[in-house]
Amino acid sequence: MSRPIFVCGHKCPDTDSIAAAIAYAYLQNQIGNQAEPIRAGELNKETSFALHYFGLEAPRLVETLPAEDQAEKQKIILVDHNESKQCIDGIDNAQVIEVIDHHRLGDFETEGPISILFRPVGCVDTIIYGLYQCHHIEIPRQIAGIMLSAIISDTVLFRSPTTTEADKEAVRDLAKIAEVDYEKYGMEMLKAGADISDYTAEKLAQNDTKEFGTGNHVFTVGQISVMDTDPINKKKADIMSALEENRRKGGYAASFLMVTDILKEDTYLWYTGCEDSLLVRAFGKKPENYSVHLPGVMSRKKQVTPFLLKAFEN
Repeated sequence: MSRPIFVCGHKCPDTDSIAAAIAYAYLQNQIGNQAEPIRAGELNKETSFALHYFGLEAPRLVETLPAEDQAEKQKIILVDHNESKQCIDGIDNAQVIEVIDHHRLGDFETEGPISILFRPVGCVDTIIYGLYQCHHIEIPRQIAGIMLSAIISDTVLFRSPTTTEADKEAVRDLAKIAEVDYEKYGMEMLKAGADISDYTAEKLAQNDTKEFGTGNHVFTVGQISVMDTDPINKKKADIMSALEENRRKGGYAASFLMVTDILKEDTYLWYTGCEDSLLVRAFGKKPENYSVHLPGVMSRKKQVTPFLLKAFEN
């Protein structure tokens, strides 16, 4: 019996990454392809809340894909990412057969032609919802619930500027299938994810971190969403120390951490390893105490990373 196709999100999985793996693996099985959702990292509180709420098990943890004979390469579908630095370790040992994503096209390369589907929407599960419609596959309540959770998470309940009408329509449709009030449920889920009371400084410094590269510069951008910035501000010194230690060990040009206030809809961007001038070039504002205040900024994908990439290039 052949091995199932792996469906996997990025190395530091968020709710969208986990939900996409679950939802797309289920769809693949429904259309006759044996598939298994996997994850490349630990779950965060928000994702754990959503999985528990809808009675779903977390995908199997596979931190590194094993080396195989060329004829026996593990087939894998990548969801919610495409940049090589964000892929599961050992990706070179596998055969990527498909990518579904809603981010910028990065540096990913394949040996041969593959299926690629990118759409500029707020969440990759919005794209996958469209694929269910195309294939006329009925969505079970549990799957609808985790997809709904992902879209709410990535769009911050429609507060993010990445939100599209397609995301809103998908949430409304999925909420009916999942039998939930999406606004009430969404706030409960976001609140669960914003609880950092038991997080160590090290965990906070690495929260939802992704690597990006341009030229000779590789940097990281993490993000923490909170409903009150006071608790995390009290831990800032320790978090910054951990952020710098991770930057140094990883050899990154810089490391950034978005502290995003869901209720105020703004972000304080903390950073280490680069000059203040880079932040001025990126955002036109002078930082204070290794932080720059960005009112109205909530999206790493649309409002932070593109400007940092441009600043590094210049």
